[in-house]
Amino acid sequence: MGLCRVAKFASVVIVSILLVWVLSPAIIVPPADPVEAVTIYVTDYGWHSRLVLPTGNSKLIQYAYGDWNYFALNQQDLRNGAAALLLPTQGTLGRRKFSNIAELQQIIQQHDHSLLSLEISQTKVIQLLKLLDERFNRNVATSIENFQTGLTLVKDNQEYTLFHNSNHEIVKWLKSLDCQIYGFVMWANFQVKHS
Repeated sequence: MGLCRVAKFASVVIVSILLVWVLSPAIIVPPADPVEAVTIYVTDYGWHSRLVLPTGNSKLIQYAYGDWNYFALNQQDLRNGAAALLLPTQGTLGRRKFSNIAELQQIIQQHDHSLLSLEISQTKVIQLLKLLDERFNRNVATSIENFQTGLTLVKDNQEYTLFHNSNHEIVKWLKSLDCQIYGFVMWANFQVKHS
């Protein structure tokens, strides 16, 4: 009987630790003292996140990743939601251009979303922008406009899965910018911690 109580207690402790870990924010640690630093932004839309990069002349471009049916086509019924969570599905890459930071901030405030800023090496940002632009243009023939999100979206060669969702893709992009990420990443729950 005592062994059964110990097993139950251990199970409760393990589940509690896992819940704290899962519910804790993922920490983004930007590089210390980046060369020719520029400001980039991570937008937190609740369940998913997007990355905003400067393109010059105060202009910005936002990149997002998601499931084609659910995110691009707004087919947000139970069947498409379950498919996006449980099956590998057609991925989509989306982008949106902003004329300046004030335009981005206005949209973030209207929808009560979060906006995190980080300083990154301009060279790294230019490299990532080039890769994302090439990836987007590879399937530009599939592009659609989503007026609900303001994004132009294309089918992407990367499948969308529960373990490769919008937040996992953002983490991949951030790592290419020399950021370190700590914690559980399943939904958008990021915080920035400077080293």
